Amino acid sequence: MKTNQRQTPWQMVLILFFITSAVESISMSHVFAFMPVYLQSIHVPHVETWVGILSAITFVVGLPFVPLWGVWAQRYGGKLVVMRSAYVEMVVLVTLGLSHSLLGIFIAMALVGFQLGNTGIMLAAIRQAAPDGKVGFAVSVFSVSSSIGMAGGPLIGGLVTGLHLLNLHGLYIFDGVLSFVTGTMLLLFYKQPQLDSPAAPSKSVSGMTITEPVRQSAWTVAWHSIRFTFSLRVTWALFSIYSVLMMARQMINPYLPIAIEHLPLHSVSATVSIGGLMGFSAVIGAVITVFAGRIGDKVGFNRILMAAFVCLLPASLVLGWSHSVLWFTVGLTVFSAGLSIGGAMVFALFSTRIPETHRSTALNLVYLPLYFGGIIGPAIASLLTRMGLFGPFLGAGVLFALAIVVTIVTRRHTANVPHGEAAAPVTG
Repeated sequence: MKTNQRQTPWQMVLILFFITSAVESISMSHVFAFMPVYLQSIHVPHVETWVGILSAITFVVGLPFVPLWGVWAQRYGGKLVVMRSAYVEMVVLVTLGLSHSLLGIFIAMALVGFQLGNTGIMLAAIRQAAPDGKVGFAVSVFSVSSSIGMAGGPLIGGLVTGLHLLNLHGLYIFDGVLSFVTGTMLLLFYKQPQLDSPAAPSKSVSGMTITEPVRQSAWTVAWHSIRFTFSLRVTWALFSIYSVLMMARQMINPYLPIAIEHLPLHSVSATVSIGGLMGFSAVIGAVITVFAGRIGDKVGFNRILMAAFVCLLPASLVLGWSHSVLWFTVGLTVFSAGLSIGGAMVFALFSTRIPETHRSTALNLVYLPLYFGGIIGPAIASLLTRMGLFGPFLGAGVLFALAIVVTIVTRRHTANVPHGEAAAPVTG
């Protein structure tokens, strides 16, 4: 389908996209981990309310584009779609770094919605470029980049700002420069395979063949893709589970930095304490997830997913209630591991329980729950802050209890669908 003698070797494709994903993860971890401190530094009132609103606006803007990025990558090239993400990220971060008002921050966070949608494109390119026998290795290495970024970003950012090498304004602008370098790196060094001829009478979009005597609009193709994906009960079951998980996650994540600030760590700066605790818990959670995945292969992904929800429920309550550094750290570590394991098990179920005929389209749209959760979760959490900071954590605990119920109710659908061929590991 795609032939180009000068396309980039698969090892270089992996390196380029690893760097791209790591830079994006580091930058976005700085944005979300330090947002409450940033708002406080410019004297924004009602910080608890605004962190929820700013988190939600990102997904409100990005939601309509979720099914379109794959279509546009098919038509115009994945390279352009991924470069777009890097350069938009640069604009977001520089705008954020130069902002000294709530309006500027709001605009920057809204622009994040135009930045998203590159991970699936990079993953597809890596799968295509890697030779047989190396696909699993390449995908596994790529998946580590996000974990490294999300764990190392807060640690690095906390250290840089804690030592007063940069303030948060400078940190965001520096991240913007790195994003520009990433986009330019792709421009110069990544040569993608040639696209199919635009005049081709038919094409494959997200795993299904669409005949185009007259080229259909991207919206039409995207709508067909969505209908095709949701034609199976197992798809509804898995999307329901993942939606509840993402909603609960997005209720808590914006308020974790505020909860950390309330801990008795008076001798440590806010950015250092936030970066240290969040980075440490993310590293431990990633390690635990590796072992959980191996156990899931033996005992079943549904059982591990259920165990993750059972652990997430009390962990969320501990995070909202405890003022002990020790218990908060334990709760945060369990919470980070539970989220990581829950997401990994959902992806494993997508990869093994959805038939091959529907699997590709389902994986392309798998982040729809993240967007819905990113909109609904923070919106509800902002209202729950009227109960105090414990409100969002209590609401998330209720959702994790609901996730347990949904997992039990839908278990027969996720267990009885034909497996088809084994799919390669999928990352976010």
